Amino acid sequence: MDVRQVSYFLAVAEHGGFSRAAAALDVAQPTLSQSVRALERELGAELFHRVSHGLVLSYAGRAFVGPARQMLRGITAAREAVGSHERSGHTLDLVTVPVLAAYPGASLVGSFRRAKPDIVVRVDEPETDDSLHILVRHGHSELGLAHLPLPHLGLHVVELGVQELWLAFPPGTDVGPGAAVPLARLHGADVLGVPRGSWQRDHVERALREQGVRTRLVVEVAHREALVPLVLGGAGTAFVVRETAHAAASLGAVVRPVDPPLRQAYGLVHRPGPLSPAARAFVAHARAACGTG
Repeated sequence: MDVRQVSYFLAVAEHGGFSRAAAALDVAQPTLSQSVRALERELGAELFHRVSHGLVLSYAGRAFVGPARQMLRGITAAREAVGSHERSGHTLDLVTVPVLAAYPGASLVGSFRRAKPDIVVRVDEPETDDSLHILVRHGHSELGLAHLPLPHLGLHVVELGVQELWLAFPPGTDVGPGAAVPLARLHGADVLGVPRGSWQRDHVERALREQGVRTRLVVEVAHREALVPLVLGGAGTAFVVRETAHAAASLGAVVRPVDPPLRQAYGLVHRPGPLSPAARAFVAHARAACGTG
């Protein structure tokens, strides 16, 4: 097994086919196909299933993605350690829960790319918020942007800040006096929610239980970006992050902070040990941008 075989495998996995991967790498498609087949023979497993619309990863292929990425990161770190000047593209693999992908993830990745235009950033999303740490622990992604604390799995944590949830009400809603809305005022209210297994849903339900408040979930939406349009359409009230609430207010929603406040720390997590140059640069950038450096 050599580095080129592994990099070709990852390219095919990421582009979903030999022709698209060959075009992206600027190599002949037969060369790419032969390299991947040689890797499959060496591993003794089929890494892709050939389907009508292209390729999909097999079970073995999905299991190999994490170790393959770790291998390339290790090669990059080794070259840096010995002062090698061999040019290789730097890639950052970042996994983040959806609610953090928008704030602060988008601004962090955007400002990082402006500062480091030679680094390619791959942003992934876990199937559930709770599975993010597994993707980092198994090497699928080098860094994770997650709410804290995480289960203690030997991951290193870099705290960056605190995220706060606000309430967004349909336009024209009378929320009463005061800057913040007591959670108790939501008793019996129609609310919109995201699926179970997400930090946002779990955090809200825990706070409501502690206050003895019962609400009625009238719409459960998997895509968080649909929450604000649903609020504006009068479907119900939603808990959204503060930055989203400000944007919703500009469109006519009535928004307020919550009493008591719903806040949660967030930060970056990674496996112990040296980071790749790309990941190390992103951690330093994030700490500086969030004022924790």
